[in-house]
Amino acid sequence: MNIYGITDLHGRFPSRIREMRDKIDVLIVSGDITHFGEGLEVIEKLAELSDYMEVLCVPGNCDNLEVVDLLEEYKLNVDGRVKKIENYNFVGIGGSNETPFNTPLEFSEEDLYDKGKKLCKGLKNIILITHAPPYGTMLDLVGEKHVGSKAIRKIIEEENVIFNACGHIHECRGIDKIGKTIIVNPSPKSFFVYQPSKRVVILEDYIGL
Repeated sequence: MNIYGITDLHGRFPSRIREMRDKIDVLIVSGDITHFGEGLEVIEKLAELSDYMEVLCVPGNCDNLEVVDLLEEYKLNVDGRVKKIENYNFVGIGGSNETPFNTPLEFSEEDLYDKGKKLCKGLKNIILITHAPPYGTMLDLVGEKHVGSKAIRKIIEEENVIFNACGHIHECRGIDKIGKTIIVNPSPKSFFVYQPSKRVVILEDYIGL
């Protein structure tokens, strides 16, 4: 199974993903699909891809309720849900922990933790789709300060999470690990390719960005 992942589109659809559609089995979209509701047409373009692959989206903190409704209409939203594909459980946790910017979809760490724990209970081979990165990694640094979610990190440490696709912090493109869990933030500049059977993940930059 080839899992591709993108994040922080902010209304810009990466045409390269469409060009590679025959290679993709599952496409993960880790939030901030629009820019505060601007660029809704990108959701329609993602929906068109669902004829070729599974498209699994969570909203980000910069996506408003109109975005959530449209994701629901197109059956792309996995926020608060579990989607089983082959032997893997894809678990979605959208929005982010609280920020200084009062964006549309922010939640307390307690709420994020409770939501994630209920979803992950009893599951194995979890592929966790979040917008917020886990706290205390190379993927949540703003300057010298870690700003990721402590709840997401705790869920990763406590549950059977083998992979976490995240985003949110644009400048933190990269791959990291918490224990045996691989964590990837492709940033707006890149996409990732993950083969869970081989435990191999790569990042590749978009051409022209």
